[in-house]
Amino acid sequence: MTTVQKRKILTRVSQIEADIEELKRCRVEIAKNGYASATMSSGGGSRSYTRLDLSKITEAISALTSELKKLRAMLVKVGEQSLWSNVLVVYDM
Repeated sequence: MTTVQKRKILTRVSQIEADIEELKRCRVEIAKNGYASATMSSGGGSRSYTRLDLSKITEAISALTSELKKLRAMLVKVGEQSLWSNVLVVYDM
């Protein structure tokens, strides 16, 4: 795997982690406060969820978590610990 490919995977991992956190926040906000809806904005656009969509939010979290596990597995070499297990986030300005 090339450095460019690893960088793209790590960028996607970072984006997925942020999306998961935002979805969890929205889910808690809707369930806890009884709001009728919540809006999530991310690099991929914005989405709106309603109280009735709590199951859809949970499904989205599950799908993103599954994708995250697959991406992390791609960074692990067979039979050894990943060199990428402790990744420092580098912000590009």
